[in-house]
Amino acid sequence: MPKRPLPPLNTLRGFDAAARHLSFTLAADELHLTQGAISRQVRDLELALDCQLFRRMTRRIELTPEGEDFARTVRDTLSELERAAQRIGRSRTTRTLTISILPTIASLWLMPRLHLFTQANPGVEVRLISSIEPSNLLAHEADIAIRVGRMPGRRYERGQPRIDLDMVTSWDGVQADELFPDILRPACAPTLAGEAVLEGGRPVVRLPLIHTSSRRHAWPDWLKATGGKAITGTGGELEFGHFFMSLDAARQGRGIAIVPDILLAQYDRRAELAMPLPSEVRSAGEYYLLIHESRLDDPRTQAFRGWILAEARKARDGLTSAVDQNLSTSPSRLSDL
Repeated sequence: MPKRPLPPLNTLRGFDAAARHLSFTLAADELHLTQGAISRQVRDLELALDCQLFRRMTRRIELTPEGEDFARTVRDTLSELERAAQRIGRSRTTRTLTISILPTIASLWLMPRLHLFTQANPGVEVRLISSIEPSNLLAHEADIAIRVGRMPGRRYERGQPRIDLDMVTSWDGVQADELFPDILRPACAPTLAGEAVLEGGRPVVRLPLIHTSSRRHAWPDWLKATGGKAITGTGGELEFGHFFMSLDAARQGRGIAIVPDILLAQYDRRAELAMPLPSEVRSAGEYYLLIHESRLDDPRTQAFRGWILAEARKARDGLTSAVDQNLSTSPSRLSDL
């Protein structure tokens, strides 16, 4: 059999990373190599192909037309090799499915129902990584990610509450399934509900505002969107690192928190909270299930995706009916959510 005229295969991963990032430095970080090593790999590949793949600028690089064409071929080839390796490596023993997930959605929504998935899929061991940082699905730090944020290419209305969180480091090859909208709702102790009312059809809050650091725009954007105002007086304002901490502070009567309704519905002490103000204001972003295309054929991923999308549908349907029922009374109670 004649020898195949292939380029040096050890250079392809470095070239692929550099082409995706348009940076030798970021490619080196991804592959745990030096910037010089990536530069040498690309140079060796260009010599073997007798073709320039990148234009080197003073502070950046860009692909040549030949480089763009070759990058698509290399990316598809590496993805196919990865899928083939996964098919060969699968066994019938217990396999781990790693999920990177936001801390509060993990503790309040996923964990209470995760046993249903493991009972139906005893051969799959689920490992959760709690994080609000953008997930690097290309580096396979997790099989699946659950994040909240803006979907690229989706239109949002001016004035919707902002979500300043990036969901992934790169959207290349990532499939996104929407789980829930992000609808913010104020919540406080029932004894304080009279301090958050509608006056002239607009919300007026006379309580300390409880902020969550990962969503620092939530209160000001919600008040602006609803035409409301906050009169905090001498109580000041509070800030906590995660939504579940803000909910605990609200339950203790320390002020009024603003939290996505899907989290309020799952809060285990929700009977001790009131929703004094109606809200149908959708944030400029949603909760998503994120999977890289190289993982889509994995039976573990397929099983979890089907299960969680069904659970999300049930949660949305239950939330809509529960909120409608609770908003018919004043103040709105969460005890039936």
